[in-house]
Amino acid sequence: MTKNYLEIPEELYNKLSDYAENDQLSIRLENQQILLENPKINHTNKQNLALHYFIVPSLASGIIALLIFLSTNHPQIAFTGSRHLSVASLSIILSTLFGFFGFIWTYLRKSCDLSKSKFKIFRETLTLSVAYTSISFAVQIIFWYIIGKTFSGVTFDPFTAGFLVLVFVGIIFYFLISAALSITLPNLILLLFTTFIGGILVSMATNNQKDWWQHNFSFLGTGEATQHWQFNITLIFSALILLTITDFLFAEFSKSSLYNYKFKIIRIFYILIAFLIAFVGIFPAQSWTMPIHNNSAFGLVAVVLIMIIFLKWLVPTISKEFLALSWTALIALILSAVAFMGIHYLSLKVFEIIAFAIAFTWLVMFINSLRGIIQEGNEWQVKLLQK
Repeated sequence: MTKNYLEIPEELYNKLSDYAENDQLSIRLENQQILLENPKINHTNKQNLALHYFIVPSLASGIIALLIFLSTNHPQIAFTGSRHLSVASLSIILSTLFGFFGFIWTYLRKSCDLSKSKFKIFRETLTLSVAYTSISFAVQIIFWYIIGKTFSGVTFDPFTAGFLVLVFVGIIFYFLISAALSITLPNLILLLFTTFIGGILVSMATNNQKDWWQHNFSFLGTGEATQHWQFNITLIFSALILLTITDFLFAEFSKSSLYNYKFKIIRIFYILIAFLIAFVGIFPAQSWTMPIHNNSAFGLVAVVLIMIIFLKWLVPTISKEFLALSWTALIALILSAVAFMGIHYLSLKVFEIIAFAIAFTWLVMFINSLRGIIQEGNEWQVKLLQK
């Protein structure tokens, strides 16, 4: 009888043995990738997702919605609208409430990295829970707005309305629980972009009638702006997400043989940048907070410039393409600064938008480059044998 073997390096064998259950691993093909997993953990996650984390909260939301609808003594419940409690309003409220606490519970059950402090785990959990719940809330608002325009005046009896709430809450809850079980670095980067770009665009849109662009970019966070808290909260949460990304990235990096004091310096830079972004939101561009706001904004750009200048020293293995891109970003930042402060060609608002866009984009691209270096360090050559 022919036996098939997979010859692997000893270093890879030692890593795989940490994940094995009684020297057993499950292997599967997914998206043209070969995945090795602990079969017990994989089975447990699927069972928990299907039963404990999904069905029970969905049923609870349906029962709560039914009791509320019956207590109103209205024979018909509106699909959307605000005249009475509707399927839309209860779906949004219950899915946001259950989803928030469900995400926290799932993420804490999944997060078992004992190397992290309790404070870091608490910060990560709260940040991700609020971020993902806020995104689901925004998506529901848009969805129910479209449904309201499409099915205007549609009503249901309380039992049907309660069942519909169960279904819609279940869909959102499934999305949030799946997100909590599959937190990865690429997902966090996408979350950062979604939170930052989405929050900024909403702030711009709500202040369109006030012609915010005639002042400066920081006007969006001042008391004169409409709902200025959106702009400031966006920056603060973006900073928290960046801290979480930093924790994930360097927790993975610290297990690599490539990790040294230079990468610790990069980590400090990212932590400093996250605090500077948060300070821009915490201290608006008004009254006594103006110096802190301005110094934080200029400090953010300065730190990015320093990182680019010393990039080759910090990461000697960085690709030539990214190094060339980084120097292009450096030149663009310097030229925009000269155009603003030197020859006064650019206005303050344009300079702020250009500088922040370049700095933010470069920081995210640098994270992807570092992630690529980690992946290169976790590659091994294996050989298929047949005897």
